[in-house]
Amino acid sequence: MTTPNQDMMVLQSWFSPAFPIGAFSYSHGLETAIQQGHAADSGSLAAWIDGLLRYGTGWNDALFIKLAYEDGPAINTLCLALSSSKEREQETTELGRSFVRTLNASYGFELPDGLAYPVAVGLAARQEGISLALVIQSYLQAFAANLISVGVRAIPIGQQAGQACLVQLYPVIERITKKVLAATEDGLGSAAFTSDLMAMMHENNSPRIYRT
Repeated sequence: MTTPNQDMMVLQSWFSPAFPIGAFSYSHGLETAIQQGHAADSGSLAAWIDGLLRYGTGWNDALFIKLAYEDGPAINTLCLALSSSKEREQETTELGRSFVRTLNASYGFELPDGLAYPVAVGLAARQEGISLALVIQSYLQAFAANLISVGVRAIPIGQQAGQACLVQLYPVIERITKKVLAATEDGLGSAAFTSDLMAMMHENNSPRIYRT
């Protein structure tokens, strides 16, 4: 088992923009949402990410981290099956592949191929002995921060406005973390329909900056 300080150092590395999984190149459909006017300023950007955290991929990913952490990789098939579009599946599999490759090489893990990103995170955190609550909270913060970075560049909004968005989302992340820790597999599900539609529309956008 690791100490809380060691846990934090590991998670800061895993979810850092410098960690070599290329998370910065994925917009999770937000690029199209910006083009369609759904996220046009810092307030609407924060509201968009809030909805994803509460009712969309943020919630499901956090719960899949918990299920993988507690029950192992069997949940991976369901995680992939719940991808709402081709590019959502592409995003989670490519991030998962890069995450697994890096951890196996740098940490001496033997994580299998073909894992969705949140499942890979859950399995890695269990192997490293990191607090589940801290893993979920850190993952959700990184999820939000990556989307805010897309908004800062693509809307665009200033970096200070981006930080204000993230601070605004801290209480949401804390509440979701607590709810996920008490949830079961029956809690999986999404109601972020507009985000799903934007991800589907993004598949046919040309030109585009982000991969998803």
